[in-house]
Amino acid sequence: MNNTNKGSLVAERTLKALMLFSKKKYLSVAEIATSLEISLPAAYRLVETLNNTGFIKREQSKEYSLDAPNILQLYNMVQQDLREVARPIIRKLAMEIRESVYLSIVHSDNSYYSFIEGEDSPSQVKWSENIGSAYLLSTGTAGKTHLAYIIKDFNDSEKDAFISKLELKPYTENSLVTVEKLKKSLEKILEDGYCYTNSEHLYGVVGISVPIFNFQRTSVVAVLSVFMPDSHFDESELKNYVAPLTAGANEIGNSIP
Repeated sequence: MNNTNKGSLVAERTLKALMLFSKKKYLSVAEIATSLEISLPAAYRLVETLNNTGFIKREQSKEYSLDAPNILQLYNMVQQDLREVARPIIRKLAMEIRESVYLSIVHSDNSYYSFIEGEDSPSQVKWSENIGSAYLLSTGTAGKTHLAYIIKDFNDSEKDAFISKLELKPYTENSLVTVEKLKKSLEKILEDGYCYTNSEHLYGVVGISVPIFNFQRTSVVAVLSVFMPDSHFDESELKNYVAPLTAGANEIGNSIP
């Protein structure tokens, strides 16, 4: 194996090791070795490198966890890249469908989400969202889309437990305020590949959202949404919004790691 291939293999293993912590907060060296299908000595070398560079730290239990400062810095760099990639695509979409288009991400505690980029409709009558404001994960079309993919692989009891911890507020008469109703709505999002709401969070506002997958399509990194006054919307035209929105989400996802 030449040095280039060897370096690529090490880099790949390092990234895979970091991704293991997205599924489990604390990991032992043996668990890392098993998950990556590498020898225990190789796992020790990998862990030592990540520990020395400040990406993971050793706990009193002798297990390892992510080290917040460096991971947060890396996270902020990725989010900036995400915004830069998405900005021209969002602008093009807003002009094409003549409605407001926004990009949102979930906070690290999986309880709230925020819009981090957007472009308002060129029309005089439009709906605008607040960039940076935090919203409950159970709220609105974007929040429900994030939530659907967060709990996608949970079993029923895990889904019930997760949703039960969320605050289900009755913003309008269309709001979903029971665990069962919200679960059915989330199942439909996963089945359809998009979320559509009308006056569920705010009266007179229609929202349509689609997930943005990473390049490998292994995880949802953000959600792309269109918002409009219900006076602009005809439900028979729903797919005419979903199609360009999905194409835009794919274009963004294919341009980020």
